[in-house]
Amino acid sequence: MALRNTVNYNQYRGNRLVTAPAVEPITVAEVKSQLRITGTDDDAQIDLYIQAAREQCETYTGLALITQVWKLTLDHWPTAREPWWDGVRQGSIGDLSSSSRASDIMLPRYPLQSVDAINADGESVVVATTFITDTQQMPGRLVLKFGQIFPDIIDRANAIDIQYTAGYGDALTDIPAPLRLALIQMASHMYEHRGDGCSTVDAMEKSGAKNMFDSYIVARL
Repeated sequence: MALRNTVNYNQYRGNRLVTAPAVEPITVAEVKSQLRITGTDDDAQIDLYIQAAREQCETYTGLALITQVWKLTLDHWPTAREPWWDGVRQGSIGDLSSSSRASDIMLPRYPLQSVDAINADGESVVVATTFITDTQQMPGRLVLKFGQIFPDIIDRANAIDIQYTAGYGDALTDIPAPLRLALIQMASHMYEHRGDGCSTVDAMEKSGAKNMFDSYIVARL
């Protein structure tokens, strides 16, 4: 029987936003309608509440709402530090397969639209040759193709970077209605309780938005 070290998912914390969404998933007009405000004096402030609500939602759920670009950096490939008990240390996925996720790279923000570029030690990797890009799973993932091996890297910090695009789409109408409604409620709550020390976490919980967000969180085992 072959024994293997546990996959270290902590390496996936090196995930940074490259290109922010072009628009917010809800509009100032929608929040003002919820608040029954007709004037324009507070539009800039409401717009800031919308951005804060969206960022809190995405941080809490792991979602990307409107299309955005991220870069994930890794120190090593998933199997690089997982020696097999029987002495098998290197080879293609066709030589030694496993039912685990050891050959998968999970992309933290989802829904995944595409993997745009991979660099290993500064060298470009042809994504379509080496990996299957799985946009169906939540979160999306890169799966090493049968017969392929991970590109060679020097063992160092941030040896690999993966740029990918995530989000439901470019338009507000691409976002599921429950998420948009939750954001309207959350932004409205922050406006109504401005100056009261209301944080985005408070607003998410007290507006009822958290209950709607919870149904979009993917359990990760």
